[in-house]
Amino acid sequence: MKKGMKLSEFTPVITEYEDASGFPDEQSADSYCKEMNNQSFGWTVEKVKLNEVDKWRVVWPGERILDMWEKTVGNVTVTYSTEGTLSVGYTHSCDCRRGEYITGTIVHTSGKRLTRDEIEKLPSFTEWVSQYS
Repeated sequence: MKKGMKLSEFTPVITEYEDASGFPDEQSADSYCKEMNNQSFGWTVEKVKLNEVDKWRVVWPGERILDMWEKTVGNVTVTYSTEGTLSVGYTHSCDCRRGEYITGTIVHTSGKRLTRDEIEKLPSFTEWVSQYS
């Protein structure tokens, strides 16, 4: 259990999930988002995967995003990443590596933050990975 702060009450709140910024369901995140927008404008809800489980986060425009993960596909290690600024744009990338050598990198830009599953399923990425695995 991690402690978080519910800003309108300024009292500690215990959360059951790994990341105190991740809500277990969209309704909880929406409720907290409305509360935050009463204090300052621009908060939004985004769906993310934390520890292989779908969660929802309340985020503020301008927040920097960086997420990176690896998977083994066939005989290559694939490193996926997404980087960007909320409400500005994102760069999603995919590197294929055999041993110590990177065999290639491909990049996809988007105005929307994609989930890990969506990034892995991008047609250009799946085609790229299949060339090297």
